[in-house]
Amino acid sequence: MLATWGAEDRLALVRNASAAFAVSLSVFLLSYTDGGFATTTRAYAAIAAWWLIGVGAALTLWTARAQISRLAVAAPILLALYALWILLSMSWTPDGERAFEQFNQVSLYVAVLILAIALGRLVPASWLVGGIALALAGIAIVAFLSRVFPSTFPGSTGGAELLNPLYVRLSFPLGYWNGLGIESALALPLLLSIMVSRRSRVASALAALPLPVIAADMYLTSSRGAFAAAAVAIVLYLVLTSNRWTALAATALTGVAFVLAVFFIHSRRALIEGQMSTALGDHQGHVAALAVFLIAVGGALVWLGIAELGRRLPAPRAVVGWATAGVLVVAVLVGIVLAHPVRRFEEFKTQANYSGSSNFVTSHLLSSSGSGRWQLWTDAVSQFRAHPLNGGGAGSYLYWWLEHRPIGLYSQYAHSLYLETLGELGIIGLLLLAAAVLVAVAGAVRASLLLRSPTIAGLAACGIAFFAAAAYDWVWQLSGIAMVGVGALGLTLGALPSSRAVPWGRFELGRPLLALLAVAAIVPQIVILAAGLHLAHSRTADANGNLARAKSEALAAKEVEPWASSAYLQLGLIDEQEGLNAEARTYLGDAIRRSHDYWFLWADAASLDVRRGQILQARRELDEARLLNPLEPTLQAGSP
Repeated sequence: MLATWGAEDRLALVRNASAAFAVSLSVFLLSYTDGGFATTTRAYAAIAAWWLIGVGAALTLWTARAQISRLAVAAPILLALYALWILLSMSWTPDGERAFEQFNQVSLYVAVLILAIALGRLVPASWLVGGIALALAGIAIVAFLSRVFPSTFPGSTGGAELLNPLYVRLSFPLGYWNGLGIESALALPLLLSIMVSRRSRVASALAALPLPVIAADMYLTSSRGAFAAAAVAIVLYLVLTSNRWTALAATALTGVAFVLAVFFIHSRRALIEGQMSTALGDHQGHVAALAVFLIAVGGALVWLGIAELGRRLPAPRAVVGWATAGVLVVAVLVGIVLAHPVRRFEEFKTQANYSGSSNFVTSHLLSSSGSGRWQLWTDAVSQFRAHPLNGGGAGSYLYWWLEHRPIGLYSQYAHSLYLETLGELGIIGLLLLAAAVLVAVAGAVRASLLLRSPTIAGLAACGIAFFAAAAYDWVWQLSGIAMVGVGALGLTLGALPSSRAVPWGRFELGRPLLALLAVAAIVPQIVILAAGLHLAHSRTADANGNLARAKSEALAAKEVEPWASSAYLQLGLIDEQEGLNAEARTYLGDAIRRSHDYWFLWADAASLDVRRGQILQARRELDEARLLNPLEPTLQAGSP
């Protein structure tokens, strides 16, 4: 068949396959490296993304198939304005270093959105959906294998030696159980869209294979947020797809695969609790792997038969569809009423105690406790009330929480992108973020309804489900997951041209301006990357006892990022080890001026001043540390 293709067809095949592979590899690698949480990891990704944008502008790739809809233009502009507002908040935030990190993080997402829109115009959505689904399924398989065959991935923790019940929850390779569960859930609408699509029987059957693995991962993570994201994604897909009967059958098969996988794992306590170094845990892991494999193969074969039968049967009449939808809506409403939502809400505001539970994973999944989220959210609102217009500044929520928290939970984030933005960046920041998200969601829904494509509907459901999950968890900070959510909406925006599109090819300044923007966006990423690498090298040298090298690297980090407190803190700690207490105290003073709400800096300064004989000053510093973090156990001792 390929012999009958022309050169243009073969070129298109190579282009599509290359784009799908690049997208798949990018998602997998960013997710595999701790979910892309580290600032240096994000910087590498952002530099690559903006470099591609700059090269694309220079080579006029962005004007190919030129028409870009107004919504596709507005979404990245609004997200870029949100990033600039974060950068501007460095002038009033208590920690410019954290604000600069946030700016660079959102800059990455702007680049991902632009690239996704461009790819949506240049590459068929089916290729890109396949690439993303392959990456997410790969991460799910890696996570499952890390539990049932822990020796395969030495970096994963079996959990048998960890007494904290939270650590029985599967988290490798992302490092955060809820993040892993939610990312696994985002794969579902993409896999469903491939199953429903009639392009390839083989691809349709293969898409059903990862379903029981995803079910096992979501259960082992004990992530209620993952099941909520899965519900949102599947419901949205059923609403947005054009072939709803086939999608409903695929959803039913997904439900059966989930039930079988969870039912089989549920009774294997050693496997659930991560006791994989024991003989029982090892045995249960091997048996679970075989069972999940058989469920996966059986599900794929069953779906192959169902899909083939569906091709031969006529579609039911519209009245049957409306009746089915009505029954499902009534069933959901009855379920909500029977769940006693008012009582559940009251339980959500409390902290659950699982200390007496014989099975933490199941007890947590069935609990209604918010695990401190209510307190985190209300504190974000109180921060907004204190600074309603511009907020406390990007990165400031951590310090506000430590100072005002009613419970002893430590958290850097409010576990809600929107409430944290409201507290840190005020009403202006929230409006910019909300506008960017709503424009992208509106474009995704519009593309799904007009194109009537299962793949576009899957992308829209995936992207919207991510932004729904960002309302109750800190997945925005895990760039491996955020890349999927932002990119999915970008692909839908690029897939649908508009009759009122902006003809970029007519604007000669468009390409050089885009190239200049890419260069300008790369510069701050290089700054944060260089500073991060210097600090990492300094800490490594410090751990190896090479204080001279450690100090040299810390000084380099200070020169690269002079507004950041981390380099000054590192220099102070090095001088403290060398017995240079006065010099160390000077560096700590510089760090405090750059991050004056960080309680640890004040506590360390107090410790230094005690050794210097400055007792009165040490007491004032310790009082300041206690004021900034009154529930910190290490500060409860008496005054020096």
